[in-house]
This record gives sequence, structure tokens and C-alpha cells, in this order.
Amino acid sequence: MNPRAHTDRIIHGWLLLAVFSLVFAGVFALLVALARTPVLEDMLPLGRGHIYVALVGHVVLAVVIWFLAFQGFLWAHASTVDMERPVWSPALGYAALGLCAAGTGLVAVSAIFGLGQAELANYVPVLQTPVFYAGLVLFAVGVTAHLINFAASIITAKSAGKTLPIAAFGMAVAGAGVFVAFLCFGLSAWFQFATNKAFLDFERLMWGGGHILQAVNTIAMVTAWIYLARIIYGAEPVGSALAKGLYASYLAFILPAPLIYFMYDTSSQAYKDSFTFIMRWGLGPSTAVFIIAIARWVIARRGRGGRTRPWKDPGFSSLVLSMTVFVIGGVIALLIRGVNTKIPAHYHCAIGAVTIAFMGLFYEIAPRLGRELYSKRLAAIQPYLYSAGILLFAAGLFLAGEHGVARKTYGSAQNLNSLGRLVGMSIMGIGGLVAISGGITFVWNALLTLTRPARPALIEAQGQAEPGGAAL
Repeated sequence: MNPRAHTDRIIHGWLLLAVFSLVFAGVFALLVALARTPVLEDMLPLGRGHIYVALVGHVVLAVVIWFLAFQGFLWAHASTVDMERPVWSPALGYAALGLCAAGTGLVAVSAIFGLGQAELANYVPVLQTPVFYAGLVLFAVGVTAHLINFAASIITAKSAGKTLPIAAFGMAVAGAGVFVAFLCFGLSAWFQFATNKAFLDFERLMWGGGHILQAVNTIAMVTAWIYLARIIYGAEPVGSALAKGLYASYLAFILPAPLIYFMYDTSSQAYKDSFTFIMRWGLGPSTAVFIIAIARWVIARRGRGGRTRPWKDPGFSSLVLSMTVFVIGGVIALLIRGVNTKIPAHYHCAIGAVTIAFMGLFYEIAPRLGRELYSKRLAAIQPYLYSAGILLFAAGLFLAGEHGVARKTYGSAQNLNSLGRLVGMSIMGIGGLVAISGGITFVWNALLTLTRPARPALIEAQGQAEPGGAAL
């Protein structure tokens, strides 16, 4: 098999893994949404413990595995297609993909069969069973192997005189962030055991590394925005110097993160506040500059077919909606007071924005990989459906939080004893169902697209159709 064929298979494999993770994440999301919706909550035959297990399954599959798997595609694409080079080691590429697939399977099986008690730690909740732990470890090892392949591919391309494109630079920063996150997880465990703890405190374990992974997700989302704008308009939306400077600013906040473990005890508030500081100042300003720069650039240009704002184009709509939802999430963050459902309203907008960007990029990238979209009509509608669901979901949680509904409560524990609480959680439930329907639409379209035979002629046709002849 020629090197390009190996590269295509590895890229295709990461997309398949990412989409399959959403299949299971969506099932668990439906259970969780129903468990918080008035009236419907009483119709569920599941106990509270089952809902918490479903919540763990949903969060890990949707916020950890889906994001990192799609980033696996971005790392593979940025280091090969963008650099016009084959993958450095096909064997390592297949091994990394296989390890991540096996890990995903173990995580899904653990949640489906409720193999362990749920521990609702922030960022990376867990099921307390060796099967679930093995799944996380296998997935982490697979991602690490993939990043080694990515780095070697980039170094080899640079040695051959290739220039590092903006997207490849951004994904290199994201890759460095993943290594830092894994180091933070390891340091937290080490220092907990160093204090003679008999058991790990998962909240303390996942807090630091979880924050860094969210930073990585934001970096990957910005990279997806750059890809989308480039595909639609045929040129880079942000100058190379500015973009790489902003990416470097993310890295400047991320790299020192492991030092926090040597400065503060993981049980202290200072430890938690330090990572909150990284999220607020390490992500906010740089991402805001990216949003302003890309928005101004898009407004001033015409896309494919001379359209200034091609709203029926899933790439364009996903770009605009992702940036809009992310900004709304940032505004909500500024309005959080206390511990209530305003907190999940904020982070569902943040992670929803990442998902919208990734979904939109899938629609644009699949034809360039020789996979014709199963339904262009569904692709045109889906970003609006999913985004509307996310915004309704967040609006309901925000309203409920205004009336004191506590986060991480379900069923009767929510105490929906006022009109504001009842209306807020009802809107949340409606939004959740709309978002899930949008997710199902994407998964259906994506799976049928990826399982179609590849059409090499489509790749050439897409390249010729690019504005100005630009290609990825």
C-alpha cells in the first residue's frame, strides 16, 4: 500500500471514531435531559444512580473522547495533507487509532452496563470500575502515540523545507497542551499518594488537567474556524504573524501549569483558583481577538459563488453560529453568582461552540477526502437545529439558576417549587431534545457519508472549485 493510502485510512479512521463516540454520547444525553425535564422525569423507570452513570458516560464521550478524537483527525490532517507529506509512521498511526478505539469501547460498555459507581468529578467524571479506568488509560496512551506521530511528521516536513501553516501551528500548540494536561493528571495523583491518601480524590485529580484539556478544545475550535474561513473564502482569515502570536499566547499560560502542583496543595482553594485564572486570562483575550479578526474578515469578503453571506452553506453557518454561541457562553460566565445551573449554562455554550465548529468542518472536509455528503439538505439544516437546541438549553439553565436551582441535581431533588424554576427547566428540557435531534441528524449524515466508497475524482473537483484555486 502506498504512503498516501495509509494516510487517508488513518484520517478516515479518526473521523469514524469521533462520530461513533457521539452515537453513545447522544444516547446518554437523552437520558440525562429527560431526567431533568418536568413531568418526563417522573416517567423514567431508572433510579437516580442510573442517571448519574448516564451523566458520566455522556460527559466523557462527548467532552473528552469526541473532542480528542476529532482533534486526532486535525492532527493527522494538519501534519500530512496540509504539509503535503505522508504520515511519518503508518504502523504507529494504526496502533494509536486502535488503542483509542479500544478505550472508547471500554468507556461505553462501562456506562451502558453501569459497571461502577458514578463519581461526578468536574471535567472528567468517572465510573469506579477497572474497566472504565482501563478505557481512559488506553485512550490516553493512544492519543500520546498519535501526538508522537504528529510531531515526527511535522519535524520531517520542516526538515524537507516545508513551511508550517497556521492550522498546523495551532494544532502543535494544542498537542503541547494535551501533554501538559496528562502531566497535570499525573502530578495530582503523585502528590495525593505522597500525602498517604488511601484513595484518590477524583475532583482534585481531574481539576487541573481538565482545565488544560478545555483550553486545548478552545485552541482546536479556533483552528476549525480558520479552516472553515479558508475553505469558504479561499484565503487565510488571520495573518500568519498575528495568528501564531495568539496561539503562542495560549501556550504561555498553559506551559507553566504543572508548576502549580509544586506551589499549592491540591486540596487548597489556591490550587483551584490558579487553574481558573489560566482559563479566564489564558483563553479569553486571545480567543476574543481571533473572533473579532475572523468576523471582520468574513464581513468584508464574498464566498463561493460571489455570496457575501452564504447562510445555506453548512461551513459558513457553523462558523458564525460557533463564534456566536461561544460569545454567549462567555457573557453567561460573567453573570455567574454562586453554585447553580448558570454554571452548566456557561459550559454547555462553550463546549457546544466547539462541537458546532467540528461538525461544520466535517461537512466541508469530507468531500475533500473523497466522501460525498449523504445529504446536503440535512447538512444545511443541522447546524441551525443543533445551535438552537444548545441556546435553548443554556437559556433554560440560566433562568433556573436565577431562581436557585442547584447544579448536578435530578428528579425531585431539583425542588421545582416555583414558576421560574419550572419554566427554566422546561425550556432546558425542550432545548436538550432539540440539540439531541440536531446531534442525531449529524451522526446519521456523517456515518452514511463515511461509510460510502471513496471517490478520488471528487477530491480533484473540490480543489478546482476552491475560490482562487486555494486548497487545504
